[in-house]
Amino acid sequence: MAKVTEEIKESLKGTKIAFLATASKDGTPNVVPIAALKFLDDETLLISDQYFGKTLKNLLENPKIALTWWGDKGGFQIKADIAIHTDGEIFRQNVEWVHSIKETLNPKSAIVGKITAVYIVKSGPDAGKKIL
Repeated sequence: MAKVTEEIKESLKGTKIAFLATASKDGTPNVVPIAALKFLDDETLLISDQYFGKTLKNLLENPKIALTWWGDKGGFQIKADIAIHTDGEIFRQNVEWVHSIKETLNPKSAIVGKITAVYIVKSGPDAGKKIL
């Protein structure tokens, strides 16, 4: 697993929307904008599912994601292997966290991603370079 730096964590905190890419078993891609996500620790992301349709279907068929963002503090792309939680402690914490942001949101699942790689997305000679 890859361990993210404080720079990467701060970059994600400094953006409002990230883009989550998934693919079905046959390779059909899907990308959705998401806002309910955070780092659980240096190796793990939490993505809260309120509205996933095709995305959840893809994750059940192919438990890998790419996540990218760009904001005031730059951006990165993360690749991760995921697990889906619909009950238990992780799901409970997800619901509590999302309700602290907006009480009317109702999480259907907690997507926990173990980070496998991080890439630079800013323009220049290092664009697309794997850094972790």
